[in-house]
Amino acid sequence: MRILFIYSTQKTIVPEKPLLGQEGIYHGISSIAGVLKQHNHECSLAVLDRANGKQNSEILRQKIEQFNPQIVAFTAVFSEFDFICETASQVKERFPYLFLIAGGVHITLNPDEKYLSLFDAICVGEGEMPVLELVQHLEIDKSINDIQNLWVKTPDGIVKNPTRPFLQNLDELPFPDREMWQEWILEPHTKPAVLLGRGCPFDCTYCSNHSLRKVSPGKYVRMRSPENILSEIRNLYEEYPDINEIQLEVETIVIDKDWLNNFCEQLEVFGKETGFKISFGTNLRIFPRMDVEFVFEQFKKANITLVTIGLESGSYRIRKEILHRDYSNELILKAAETAKSYGIAVALFNMVGLPTETPAEFAETLQMNRQIQPTFHATSIFFPYPGTKIAETCSRMNLLPERINTKDERQLAVLDLPGFSRKQIQKSFDSFHYQVYRKQKNKSVLRLLIYYSMGFLGHNFYANLKIALIRFLYRTKNRKMLSPRWFSIFQRS
Repeated sequence: MRILFIYSTQKTIVPEKPLLGQEGIYHGISSIAGVLKQHNHECSLAVLDRANGKQNSEILRQKIEQFNPQIVAFTAVFSEFDFICETASQVKERFPYLFLIAGGVHITLNPDEKYLSLFDAICVGEGEMPVLELVQHLEIDKSINDIQNLWVKTPDGIVKNPTRPFLQNLDELPFPDREMWQEWILEPHTKPAVLLGRGCPFDCTYCSNHSLRKVSPGKYVRMRSPENILSEIRNLYEEYPDINEIQLEVETIVIDKDWLNNFCEQLEVFGKETGFKISFGTNLRIFPRMDVEFVFEQFKKANITLVTIGLESGSYRIRKEILHRDYSNELILKAAETAKSYGIAVALFNMVGLPTETPAEFAETLQMNRQIQPTFHATSIFFPYPGTKIAETCSRMNLLPERINTKDERQLAVLDLPGFSRKQIQKSFDSFHYQVYRKQKNKSVLRLLIYYSMGFLGHNFYANLKIALIRFLYRTKNRKMLSPRWFSIFQRS
């Protein structure tokens, strides 16, 4: 059978090439497509952006008429869900004979019968096996009413099937399908991500893991074997020989010391075989009693040259009471110092405008960044995703506005806090770059002026300016400027 996946994103470069690079690939539907292709089904993809307006309808019409699918599969996070529903409604009206299914984190955390007025089925939980079973049943005109993880619309009403256990042996899955994404990617020689495992043992309130682990029975935190991961990395190396960076994506890479040691030893062997052509980046979740020296010793031999640490807030109170992330600033500083001693660059995740946060506590976040001087930082404004504990906290405290703006999510202030107004939060976010780096000697005057002016013109002004610049270079076919090196500057600036 033929299955068309629909994915939506924001702030694309050009409609026909909406994704900047390989890092734009969404691995959830890629994994499902990999399983379907393994069973000889055909998969294709359409990537949309609500900002493209009526152009989306034309892109989708052409894709459906060219590919001629029998099933259209939608996925969405909360901020994209309304747009995905509008898109599905258009598909249903124009192509009523198609079977529509939707899944993803938002539906898994917030399943609702009303979605089945639009979709023929929704998937709650991991989608690989349920979607494969659905396709196999539809192919032979067999009832789909008893497929675990699916809520199904039938003539007699809605059937809500229980969820099956979490997939335990991730090595049994084929590698994710990257092929269907390539026609939508502007620069294919950028930094792809390889998933090392699934699940997280921690209970950060702003994350969905604490809810997702309750969706199905069975062990939630699962890691792939180092051998299986290295096999995928080798495939990437052979398929995209110009790639020189890979992101090792996982929630908790250092939970199992034996696994980490084995994995890094195999990466070291791979590096020697290839002349260390590829360097790696990864995320690091700090936790008390972490053996920091051991972690970075392993990272060094594996040629992991960049680590992104989740500081989130420089306030210990905010981290412990609001975020449920119990680690000291001293441990964060020790990790950053140790990384640098091994020649490993450090980046930081930060959030601004968290519930109960004060300007003084935001100043602690700013001070930690000034002290660490990260190579780059991924700073965002707090966004209360439904289904998370922190969103429930916001609701109890009457902090949520009547309608949450999902456009420019995590770039525009949402909460108006007592003592820390929405306007103050936005200004703190917009001027963050300048405030962190203004005293750094090796920053150019031009870049400092840009960072400083963000406080007046807004972060989104520069985000849109960056997109306009890349779009201009693409339209004028200036391929030299659209090189992986320039893309890394665009993405980290």
